[in-house]
Amino acid sequence: MTVFEPIDGDPAGRTLHLLELLAARPGWSAGELAERLAVSTRTVRRDVARLQRLGYAVESRPGPGGHYALRPGSRTPPLIFQDDEVLALVTALRMAEGVLAGDAAQRALAKLSRVLPRRLRTVLDQAAAGSENVGGESGEVDPAILSVLLRAAGEDLVLRFAYRDRHGVASERRVEAVRCLYARGHWYLLAHDLDAGDWRVFRLDRVREPETGEPGPGERRRPAEDLAAWLATDFGRRPRPDHAATGAGPEGGGASGVRS
Repeated sequence: MTVFEPIDGDPAGRTLHLLELLAARPGWSAGELAERLAVSTRTVRRDVARLQRLGYAVESRPGPGGHYALRPGSRTPPLIFQDDEVLALVTALRMAEGVLAGDAAQRALAKLSRVLPRRLRTVLDQAAAGSENVGGESGEVDPAILSVLLRAAGEDLVLRFAYRDRHGVASERRVEAVRCLYARGHWYLLAHDLDAGDWRVFRLDRVREPETGEPGPGERRRPAEDLAAWLATDFGRRPRPDHAATGAGPEGGGASGVRS
């Protein structure tokens, strides 16, 4: 949660901060909002009424101390960010340049620059101008393929795709997708291979023609809470070495059990 600094004597700025808070989580008590904004609960009620008059669907629910929530799907001012959130976006998009094929990351930066308020636009433009991805490799993952795999993992769908492993051997795979993982500069798919009856990790740049199918049984959850440790210990088959680094990558990155 971002810590919002109170704006003394500035009703407009305080009301904007109130809107940011309401958009940040499902609900707040009047006392919590008053504490965050450094005002009285009476002032909170007045600012909520101001938002409602401006057309924002702020709902008041009965209960001790009052309870306020922004109705799901309500419009909010475009792209309200704090400075550190803007820097996080630039950092993430710079990383994406070395992962995703095409120019999606650059286009996203350009769009953000056009729609952010002037001060935040300056923060973003300075961060973008002062940073560069020099990993030495161009993007390797097709965003369209990544989108299909993320959907399969997020919605618990059976997934079929063509795959060529590190040795160049081609195969057709039918899996229950569980997670898309990013480690050591590559995206991977963690899945349970329905034909092999075992866990597999697939590099996304080696996946071709993925197709989602029927819903999975809903019982196949991640094999371990700590996936980094699980991968670094041959799928949990051996003790984790003391020097194993968090986020050890599959395929030669400390997970000898990765066979795909």
